[in-house]
Amino acid sequence: MLFKKYLTIPISIIIFSIVLFTACSDNGATAVDVESGAVINGSVENGTTQDKSMSSESEAEETTVWAASVTSNGSIEKISETETEVDASGEFSLTVDANTANHLAIVAESGGVELKGFISGQIENGQSYTLKPINIQSTAETEVFARIVADGKTDIVHKSDIDVFISSSAGAEIYSNSSAIADLSAAVKNSAEARTGFFAEFESDASAKMDQYFELMTGLQFDYESELSSSTSTDAREAAFEGFVEAKANAYTEAEFELVNITKFLHMQKEVAQNSMESVSSSVRNEVRNSTSIMAAIALDTAVQARAETAGMSGSTISAIADAGSTLRANVSGSGGAEGEINAAFETYHEEVRSAMENDSSVEGTILIAIDTEINAAGGPGILFETAISGLISAQSLNDIYAEFGSSVRNSVEVQSELLGDVDAEAVADILILINLF
Repeated sequence: MLFKKYLTIPISIIIFSIVLFTACSDNGATAVDVESGAVINGSVENGTTQDKSMSSESEAEETTVWAASVTSNGSIEKISETETEVDASGEFSLTVDANTANHLAIVAESGGVELKGFISGQIENGQSYTLKPINIQSTAETEVFARIVADGKTDIVHKSDIDVFISSSAGAEIYSNSSAIADLSAAVKNSAEARTGFFAEFESDASAKMDQYFELMTGLQFDYESELSSSTSTDAREAAFEGFVEAKANAYTEAEFELVNITKFLHMQKEVAQNSMESVSSSVRNEVRNSTSIMAAIALDTAVQARAETAGMSGSTISAIADAGSTLRANVSGSGGAEGEINAAFETYHEEVRSAMENDSSVEGTILIAIDTEINAAGGPGILFETAISGLISAQSLNDIYAEFGSSVRNSVEVQSELLGDVDAEAVADILILINLF
């Protein structure tokens, strides 16, 4: 598959985050002498801060940097004759033969402490690459990636899958915490397996669409890392991260996956990620929940609006649904990943969308409410679904549960379709399925 190359070939590891910066060519590189190999430019941020302005120049002057490869067992092996020193500003430039660098990594060492990071695109001799600053966050991301390599899952994991799970604050907390790294690696791997299995079962031309998605994400990754490389404050980097999470969610739509399927998968990803983590702190768990919930909220809002239009609902109803979606996004983004706040945000969205549809002139409101009430009654499809997915990470088991839930809701709508009003019953069923997932 085409998407296999995006993470299996293109990787560089560095302490604290490395980012591939878009320069003169499409792959983010600047041409140099082919015989000299590939030139890697970057900077190192020592200490726990992610803010360039607070990096210590005296520490930077004592930092040695070299290229390395991530081996099939996840270990990092130094590539000979690539070692260099950072200058007084913490910047470095080294040359490496791209032909010897499988899963290229950059390692920075100072006072016995190593920081790491990895590149998001394939490197080539004769090109020059600029990386985002090496720091604690990139080190955590690199450690997760090394485990993905060891698990043999680089064909289904994109670098962005790792990045959206590890914010700057989460990176600082899981740095050098092997249990937390193992949990985050499991969350990334299990989510990727769920994605592959879900779209293979429910989406036509899934492989081609996934290739397109990976291509889109590689370009977005370059843009994100370029933005980070020029950011000089924590606030700027956090804003870039938030924009990247939104872009990643929207990329599924750009890759032409069906909106309803995107929402179902992103709900599944949210659940699988949480079910995969056992040893992380509540704050790290919340950071992951926040990112996955934001992506799910974006997809839910987009899909429900689209299906409401297909159903033939009025402009005022669609406008009310759009307002509910804006509120949902804002509430989830401002939740900090707190489970109670996120659940409340989705519950409020459910009520507001249901109310908007109930009041639409083309919908028989009492029938709609009866169906929704049946879904959430004791022993109803909604309760059974929520119970069934608890703790699950198996892609096939999850697919069966999502399919059964969808079928149950569709059956309820079909039974009442003649009484539901002058609307597309299939589109209404999709909306009821989606708002009752959360």
